[in-house]
Amino acid sequence: MKRKTWMALAVLTLMAGMFTGCGSVPEESSGESRTIETEEPEGNGGDETVTLRIVSKELNPQDETQMAWLEEYNRALAEAGINAQLELVNIQSGSYADNLALMLNGGDIPDLIYFQGGDQTFANQGILEDLTPYIEKSIYMKDVLEDFQKERLSNYPYLVYVKAASIKVPVIRGDVLDSLQTAGALLENPTVDNYTAMLKELKQDHEAVFGMDGSLDGMNSVFDQAFGLTQTWIKNEAGEYEYARVSQRSLEQLKYYADLYQQGIIDQDYLNVNWERKENDFYGNTTAIICGSQGETTDIYNSNMVAANGESAALRVLPPAKGEAQGYTPLDTSKETRGFAISAQSEHKDLAFQVLDFACSPEGRVLDLLGLKGKTYTEENGKYTLLPAHDNWFAVIFGTFANFDLDTVSEETPYWSEAAVSSKEMSSAYSTLDNAFVIPEEYTISWDAANSTLSEFIADFVLGNKTEQDWDAFVEEWNRVGGAAVTEYANSVLK
Repeated sequence: MKRKTWMALAVLTLMAGMFTGCGSVPEESSGESRTIETEEPEGNGGDETVTLRIVSKELNPQDETQMAWLEEYNRALAEAGINAQLELVNIQSGSYADNLALMLNGGDIPDLIYFQGGDQTFANQGILEDLTPYIEKSIYMKDVLEDFQKERLSNYPYLVYVKAASIKVPVIRGDVLDSLQTAGALLENPTVDNYTAMLKELKQDHEAVFGMDGSLDGMNSVFDQAFGLTQTWIKNEAGEYEYARVSQRSLEQLKYYADLYQQGIIDQDYLNVNWERKENDFYGNTTAIICGSQGETTDIYNSNMVAANGESAALRVLPPAKGEAQGYTPLDTSKETRGFAISAQSEHKDLAFQVLDFACSPEGRVLDLLGLKGKTYTEENGKYTLLPAHDNWFAVIFGTFANFDLDTVSEETPYWSEAAVSSKEMSSAYSTLDNAFVIPEEYTISWDAANSTLSEFIADFVLGNKTEQDWDAFVEEWNRVGGAAVTEYANSVLK
């Protein structure tokens, strides 16, 4: 669950010795659709209004605010002359991706489908529509897409998600950072050596420095490019592409991580920590640094940290380490990992896209970003004031700020904290593009096996169960189970 208010309360209750669970998915499910009743639109030349069915993880039929918002969105569609009204399809509680797959495999395919994984299977079956021609003739969307989104669509045209790039950035309490003797050198020149010095100083007052939730992804965003892991596929001395994680550069990085782990700088139980414990350890000052997506997630972290520790603890964003290169994790442009698709079986594909395109319009942006007027925000003379309920509101369709002027939000209730704004600026400054590609279906089993072998070895190496002496045997095994086949394919498609 990602809601700001809930998380802040959870932090405070946890610190008081109480534990609380979360569950945003309704317990009951009828499998039926819920229709939002709206008035018949005027001025549409007598055209009949079409009901479009939509399924989305971001719309909870038990949430009255979201359902009232959907009614407002339908009303806005009518006012814009779009002869479509949205009907929410309810699916079973539990894993959204799994239950969505069950519904689609059962033949119930809504017009608009929000995916959060699992979409490629249905794209391969021809169930999802190619969005390219719709975007080309769109009124708004074609002008608000960023370059990385255009590249993703050119590689995989079935899923669109108009939102700022999800780049993990490291954050630390401002009061903690200001207390460090090593902070100045790090901020001025964030070399790996200066990072190491700061991490060692932080360890003196923390059980661990880096808090993680089962993987090294956060640390990789800080250190990958410094160790020369600038893309998923990098060229070796022979001029051929090799997978970065099985390169000599990766071995050097793992040796560095293993050393940090031995010093207690990396959470000793990082493989078993979930996101909730990671965040609460951070708010409780057990750990000093965590990584989260720039923007929205950083804003949540900041809100919770200030709620738990006061304004002086407001977060600061750290730069990526500098070495062979400098940058956060490169942007994967192979495809969107989540977003909206249109059913290729829909009888109203043009209308379905118009609904998505309207979300990119100035009117659509106000609705999507601000929520429900009178409930999550108020408006006076073109100035928006966010209400406390807006802490529980996030964009339903797209999260882009394109066609929305943030200056129209009152300075007394800013849309984002300084930390969130800083995270967006930092990620833009240190953003690069990756060269990953969609793995063809015939290689997916081999690639899964290779990645499983890789994950196991990385964990063993960092924990000290494997050493540099085991590296060559690992690479040989990785190639044998599927890495060699995919590497050969990579060299055939990368230029």
